[in-house]
Amino acid sequence: MNNRRIWFRLGGVLAAAAVCTGGAAVVSDRAQEAKNVQRAFLGAMETQMRIGCYPSETGSPADLTERERTELQTAYTSRVEQYYTEKNPCRKRYIALNEDLLTACDSDVEYSESGGVADCRFDSVRLYADRMTAVVQAQTVVWDKRISGNPEQGFSVELPVNRDTITATMKKENGVWKLDSIDSQISLSAAVSADDEVCRERYPTFETARQAADSIDDQAYIKEARFA
Repeated sequence: MNNRRIWFRLGGVLAAAAVCTGGAAVVSDRAQEAKNVQRAFLGAMETQMRIGCYPSETGSPADLTERERTELQTAYTSRVEQYYTEKNPCRKRYIALNEDLLTACDSDVEYSESGGVADCRFDSVRLYADRMTAVVQAQTVVWDKRISGNPEQGFSVELPVNRDTITATMKKENGVWKLDSIDSQISLSAAVSADDEVCRERYPTFETARQAADSIDDQAYIKEARFA
């Protein structure tokens, strides 16, 4: 504070330096706001990848108690509301889809063993002047290790990896950045090689399929899809 008083006494030249210091603070503030936008964007992407995820020994939501379903749905709803604006149509759709998957009672299994955003490269984050809207251009690598099938036909392990090119509009709602709209294009869709014996095999039970899925190193099979 004493140094600042000295600068103001010196007059014109150092007063201009003080203005420059203020400008740097504005730049720093915008950089922090851009980081907040990036975090919210990644949170929204991870939320999308968590649709229908639940713990199960058989791959079926029938393993869950009514209380567990309610708790899982409540937690997922809160997460969607945290990262998606009220006007975003994905908000209601994801919540409803998650609930449907938690209450499914058929014998077909679509179980997500693990998954998420493996990598993200932000090409640009453009903040509007009012600091209430931002446009994000990014490329993401998303992946999912899942088990599908039924007791009659057997089970398989699937390992899709997608690289998406995304333009997203983020808006600040009640002081929090959220995803308002998104336009994405899959530029790469890959999986573990068809020669991989784990993916080629048909498993008689969910348990044996899960053991096979667990034998695969997640990071190894998505490594080539990551950005250099």
